Amino acid sequence: MLRQPPSVRHGHRLALPWAAAVWDLAKHKRRPEGGINVPLASTQAMVRAARAGRYAVGAFEPYGPDQILATVAAAEDERAPVILQFWSEVIETWGVGTLMAVAREAARRARVPVAVHLDHCTDEALIEECLEAGLSSVMFDGSRLPLEENVARTRAVVRRAHAAGADVEAELGIIGALADYASPEEAMEAARELLTTPEQAAAFVRETGVDILAPAVGSVHGCPFPMARLDIARIAAIAEATGVPLALHGGSGIPPAQVEAAIAAGIAKVNVDAEVRGAYIAALRESVEAIGRGTNDWEDLARWPRAAREATRRAVRARIGSTGSAGRAGQGAAARV
Repeated sequence: MLRQPPSVRHGHRLALPWAAAVWDLAKHKRRPEGGINVPLASTQAMVRAARAGRYAVGAFEPYGPDQILATVAAAEDERAPVILQFWSEVIETWGVGTLMAVAREAARRARVPVAVHLDHCTDEALIEECLEAGLSSVMFDGSRLPLEENVARTRAVVRRAHAAGADVEAELGIIGALADYASPEEAMEAARELLTTPEQAAAFVRETGVDILAPAVGSVHGCPFPMARLDIARIAAIAEATGVPLALHGGSGIPPAQVEAAIAAGIAKVNVDAEVRGAYIAALRESVEAIGRGTNDWEDLARWPRAAREATRRAVRARIGSTGSAGRAGQGAAARV
């Protein structure tokens, strides 16, 4: 027998809005896009408006429902458009249906445009699942594949996504990860040897039809402190050669002044994970360790996510400040269902 979650049974819909949304989906046995008809913003419309307005949209990586709510709350604090990004391990943990139910409920309540994006994926089956679930956009990351295979598979994803009304991001060149190297210095040195050329970027966009391109321009994934040295002239040349909005990955490892210069050169989407994740983990660890030290352990257990959620909110607000997107919520808010 299908049972309501406590937040619905006891009338506390505001306490756990994501639980109510999941219940509604289960009760009506509908997919998110056909049941709870909450419009999500178009990722492409967001970033094109950002490019025209010379700012960038922050794209953040929630690891669960609490961070989804915190990220959208931070965007509302700053009156900024926001992109929620999920990667495969997070989807494996929660399920795309649950994540989308929470995201749609947060978007329904929000006064700012919210888009939902599948980050770094080479699994076409997962991409298909996310398109069916109604994500605004998906990223096919074939950057480590032979170029011809990357082009062919990206082109196929673009055709399928566009048929579903979704946008596609792709990566060209190799934006490495800090964890792949012995030191941050080694990672940054390697990043400078794997940069995307304007000629490569123009041909790739022309042959695949992607909506957003993430070129390798000197950043590294997973760096929690600002030490990257971006090739700003290269960003400008790629933006001119391709004519599409550009995404900057590894945003946590880039000093604010370089982020601003990159936006002026053509970046319209800035991915941020490591610095927000670090703030969340620090608060989470402290909260979990405090469980059982209070008067009642059940109260501690009920309250422990609050500090971590607030840490996420502060970290997201800080990064929104460096993208120039604060106060831009009314721009590029075209919705898709």
